[in-house]
This record gives sequence, C-alpha cells and structure tokens, in this order.
Amino acid sequence: MLPATSMVTFGGYRALFHAPPRGTCSRIISLRLHRRSSKDGISPCPSRNLHQSTRGFATATATHSAVVISDQEFALYRDLLDRAGQKSQTEDSHRDAVSARRSHQLAGAPIANLPARDLAGHLPSPFQRALEALQRRDTRRLLIYLQQISNMGDLELQGAVAALPRTTFTEFLRSLDPLCVAADADPTDQTNLSVGIYQTLDMGDTIDDWGVRTLYMRLLRRMLVLISALKASGQILLPEEYIYLLRCAGAASDPMGAKWIWNEMVRTQTTEWRQSEAYTEYISARFLTRPLYTGYDKTRRMVIPRNLHRSRLRLLQRRVQKLDRLRFNIRLGRLRFGLNKDVKHAEDIMRMMRKKGAPTRLFYYILNQGHRATEPLLCALMVALGRVGSLRFTGSRILNDYFGIRMRQLTYEDGYKIEPAPDRNEISRVPFRIRPSMRLIQAVVEAYGSNGEVAIACRLIDHISKTYNMPIPLSIWQDLLEWSYIMSSPATSTAWKLAGMPSKIPSNSTIEVIWDTMTSEPYQVQPGFEQYNILIRNLLGRHQFSKILPYIRRAVDLYNVQCQEYEEAVFEYVQMLRDGVRMSETVHRYERARFMKEKMWYDIQTWCRKFLLSVRSLSPENPLATVVVPDFVRELRPFIPNPARYRTATGYVSLTDPARECPVVAFTTRLPVDIPMMMKRKWRLQRVMLRRTAIYSSHSMRGHAPISKFDLLTLLTSANRTVRPLGKILDELEGDSGAESDASSKISGSTTESSFDDDDDYF
Repeated sequence: MLPATSMVTFGGYRALFHAPPRGTCSRIISLRLHRRSSKDGISPCPSRNLHQSTRGFATATATHSAVVISDQEFALYRDLLDRAGQKSQTEDSHRDAVSARRSHQLAGAPIANLPARDLAGHLPSPFQRALEALQRRDTRRLLIYLQQISNMGDLELQGAVAALPRTTFTEFLRSLDPLCVAADADPTDQTNLSVGIYQTLDMGDTIDDWGVRTLYMRLLRRMLVLISALKASGQILLPEEYIYLLRCAGAASDPMGAKWIWNEMVRTQTTEWRQSEAYTEYISARFLTRPLYTGYDKTRRMVIPRNLHRSRLRLLQRRVQKLDRLRFNIRLGRLRFGLNKDVKHAEDIMRMMRKKGAPTRLFYYILNQGHRATEPLLCALMVALGRVGSLRFTGSRILNDYFGIRMRQLTYEDGYKIEPAPDRNEISRVPFRIRPSMRLIQAVVEAYGSNGEVAIACRLIDHISKTYNMPIPLSIWQDLLEWSYIMSSPATSTAWKLAGMPSKIPSNSTIEVIWDTMTSEPYQVQPGFEQYNILIRNLLGRHQFSKILPYIRRAVDLYNVQCQEYEEAVFEYVQMLRDGVRMSETVHRYERARFMKEKMWYDIQTWCRKFLLSVRSLSPENPLATVVVPDFVRELRPFIPNPARYRTATGYVSLTDPARECPVVAFTTRLPVDIPMMMKRKWRLQRVMLRRTAIYSSHSMRGHAPISKFDLLTLLTSANRTVRPLGKILDELEGDSGAESDASSKISGSTTESSFDDDDDYF
C-alpha cells in the first residue's frame, strides 16, 4: 500500500507536506486533508508547535505520519490514476525502483562496504593513481592515467567501475570536462591551427588530418570506454554526465556523435531529465557554437553563399557552377581541414548544418515543453540560427522578445539588400525579459559576423555596451577584426560577388576603422600580438607598405617578451626535474610558452614572406628595391625565410644566410580527396591527390620525448622534442614516399599512440 503523505499545520490549517501527483482529483485531496479516524485516535492536528510567531502562525513539523488511508480510499485513488492514464508515472516509479535495487546490489558488494581510505587500496593501480590526481585537481596527470585505464581488460575495468562510488565516478567525469582540459592541459588553447602552422611547425602530433586536436579525439574515445564499463555494470548515466559527454563530442568536432549521445537518453528512457542546461550543451555540440568545437577556426564556421542556396535563397545555375569551381580551388590548399568525417566525399562540416528547419524546430520544441529560456540557451540558439543564415528570425524572436533589442534594419531578401528608410534604420530598446550580458555580445558577434553582417554586429555591440554600461573586452574586438579580415579576403569576397551579394563584403578600411575605434577614447584598449597580426596582414594585402614597419616592430617586441617567458619556463622546468618533483602547472607553462613562441615566430615570418612576394619594381632606381627591401631584410634577419627571394626590375634576387639553418621540406604522403562537381549535368566525384608536407627545423613542434633527455642549450635554442637524428627521419620518409599509409604513420603521431612511463609529461 502506498504510504500516506505527511502533513503540517500552519495557524490551524492543514496542508500536504508533499505535493500530490499531477492529475489527482479534488475529492481525493479533500479526503486527505479533512479525514477523521476514530479508529486510530489521531487528533485533528497531529503536529507539535515549536514556537509562536507575532502574527499567530506556528511553524510546525509532523511528529509522525498522518492517518493511514483506508482501503476504500486507496482503491478509489488507484482507480482514478488508472482512468487518468498516468502510465508515465508508473514507468518512472518502476525505473526508480530498478535503479535503486541496482544501487543497493552494488553497495552490497564486499569492496563497496570498505571505508573510503581503504577503497583505493582494492582498486587497480591506474584507478588508484587517477583518484590521487583527482584529489589534487591535476588534470594532466589524470589524462595520463585515463590512457592506462582505457587499456585495461574489460572485466577488470567493469569491476573497478562497479566498485567506485557513484559520486566519485561523476566527479571523475567532471574533472575530464573538455573546458577544464583546454585550460589546464592544452598548450594550443585559444589558438587557430591553420594548414600553414600545421605544416611549417610540423604539428602532426597535435592535430589530425581533419584539423581536429588529437587530445580531444582521444579524450572522447576513452570516456566512451568508461561509459561502456558503467553500463555493463548495470548503471545508467546521470544528467550531469551527459553534459560532459556532449562537450567531449563537441570538442572532437563530431556533431553526429553528439546526436548519438543525445539519443542515448531515449534508449535509456531518461528524456524527462532533460533541462535547459542539457539542451544548451546539445545545441552547442550539434551546431558547434563554441569556438573550441571548431578549433578556433572561423573559416570553418562561416556561412558561404553556396550553402545558402536552396535553403535561404535561390541562385542562378551559372552562379552555382562558379561557386562550385571556387570551392574546388579552395579545397586544394586546405587538405582535409574542416571536412565532415562521416561521409566519404569532401563535404564541409558547415554544409551539413545548412537546413534551416533544425534549429527552428528545436527553439519551438523547447518552449512548448515548458523549459525555462535561459541566457546561455538563447545565445546557443542564436549562434545555431546563424549557422543557417536565419538572421531575421534571430532578430525578431530572440533579440526583440527576450533581450529587448528591436532592430528595424533588414539584412537581405531573396539574395539582395533592402535599404530601409533613414528614419527606420535604427536599433531601439524595448522592455526585456533577460538583461543582456557579455554572453549576448559574444553570440551577436558570432551570429552576425559569420554571415558577413559585420556592420550590424558593430552597431548591436555599441548599443548594448552604451545602454547597459558594459565595457567591450579585447576578445570582442579580436572577433570583429577577424570576421572583417575573413569576409574581405579574396576567397570569401569572391564568393559573395559571384552570388550577387557584394554588400556582405566589408570595405578595405573596415579593419583600420575598428582598430582606431578600439585604441581611442572611450575604449583605450591595448592591442596584443593577435590584433597586430590581423592589421599587418590586412595592410600587406592592400600594399600599404609604408604603414606596416612600425606595427611589425611593436609585434617583435611582444615576441621578445614571449621568448623571455619561454626561457623562464625552461629554467623552472629543469629545476623541477633536479628537485625530483613533478608539477603539472610547471609542465603546462613550459608547453604553452613553447608553442606560443613558435606560433608568433611563424606569424612574423609569414609577414616577411608576403612582403617580399609583394615587392614589384619596374625601375632599377626605385628606392623600394634598392633601399627599403635591403633595410627590411637586415632589420628582420631572424625572421626572413632562408633563402629569401624577391623580385626586382631586372630579375629575381635570392639571398642565403649561411649562419642560419635551412629548413628541410619533405613531402610525406598524398591524401586522396573526392570532391563532388557538376559535370555534364550530373554530379560526379572528382578525385584529387593532395600532398602533405612537413618542414623539419629547430622551430618544429615534432615529437614528445621527455625533457630530461635534452640538455639545457638544446631546450633554449630548439623547440623540437625528437631524439632521432634528422638524417634517419629523412631516410625513412624518402624510402617510404610511395606508400601512403606507412609514410603517414611515421610523419604524424595522431594515427598511433605510444606508451609512456609515469614520469613522462605527455598524455
């Protein structure tokens, strides 16, 4: 028989302590509140007053359960529940009972009855070390032991997971959250690893062929091993644990994996656990709304007119053919970066999100289910809607209805710009449900910047900042500069021109206008190296050679500061090894300083190479070729490519510096890529062989040998962590140049996983 619900009394009035089940008839509630039982001799007010308030109300607690329901009342109660069709509540009760029974069985195991301090002694060695790292909040060590745990046998792993307390397992997954791993164990965090960096710095150990960091690919795979062991032990995932799994799928750039994890809640019949936070994480992973989920590469998540065709607008067939040819030419220089792994042919990962119905259906479904519309959820939906180009829906249903921002300017209609009247081209404030914060500003920049509406994004940011007195941080200025640079680049601007929408292309001076606004009153933001990088690249593309040298000098000063930081990190690391201790903070500082130093060197060398390639002189007496270029090479000698080459009026000049190393370029393997193209009115796959190169030099990030195997001079002068000599590596590459699989496995560490000792700092 169901237990009776406890009751309390407030000022002489009875009330149910627990809310009755939904759908309970008012007659039953009345019987429960006003019944009398002379059989049990319970007084009408069974509660005991604890203290009397000034208003005459007494706060009370029930001394025992209320009167037990009679058999007649219980029969009526059960009949009403059956008539109301409360099948879901019965299934929930049955599932809770099964889960409680399983937990009781696991708790009844002999190992689970041990004290907490004795529990670790009965677990396998990798779990013992992982628990120690978990107590110290050491993410790097936890990742190392996670690799060892994933290599355990199935039965041993299942027994260890079953012996762990449920809260400990949840805390274990919480410590492996990709957002925490990115901050504590990823030296490349907040940095875009382009194809140029991938090949010049030889970072095959860090990212795979698709431009995804191998750290998060391995993390997702090993977490799925843990989840499989948990399910094999008869347990199910908690709502919080689904969130960490969704974040792992997003960090691995796997939207299909996120859908599979989301549907796992349907298979385990736990969909009623979905709340606003769970929907936020699912939308973020499904549409890759966080910058981490696309490797901080804005070119992967920008909206291109080819993806808008037949989704938001209709383009002429001749325009579509030109856009396809442009897409083909761009793919030749990007290897497999940004492609969808789940299909065999070359498909951009953003193209699978081009259909406008998915985010809109999610928006209305969440509202119809009665979930609370929080700011993180709405911002994630804004970015998801921006992925499919639904800017008008974003402005009317989210910005206007929830954040009180009314936009009267339209973007485009059937592919063409609509110019409103001057008095209607404004952004006004209306009553809001949610007060805007910095999260909304980030979502606005991402949603509108990725669609080429940089001007609207700037106006919205200015409106929110002035209306709610919020300062604009440096990261927002960086996003505006990056989106302006990407949309004005030759490839992207050509695509918008071919689609007949030139209004999406920022003007040539947009970046300088944003720069002047950022560095002047009232913002007075101090630019960093990344901001100088975008400005200098823009000036080089516009052939503004007279302006770039002062900015390059400031950027070189920032590089020298980073070199000093790297030297201090090396000395601290070596001292730590001599002391015989192991601190993950010191290791991460060294890895981060090592990467940032080489990344900044690569950017400065790219400026120098572009400047030398852009020099054109038709007269032998032109001071640009006779004075400016020699002085430029002399001042920036450590960053000039060796050999350096530039053009003069009489031919080409090639300069080789014997005091500096000459990098060795090796063609490692050929990557077959099938690109769909329209040929003779039929779609066909055109196969191209893309050559992947590796440049071996002192700036190479190849290898992950322990730092104890190198002397101090080598650590200070080289970033390479390979113990094998260069000649042996080149002989292997030349000997296996015809075999794709062998060469690929030898040049890239992403395809194989080496085993390391406990004292190594690689995971």
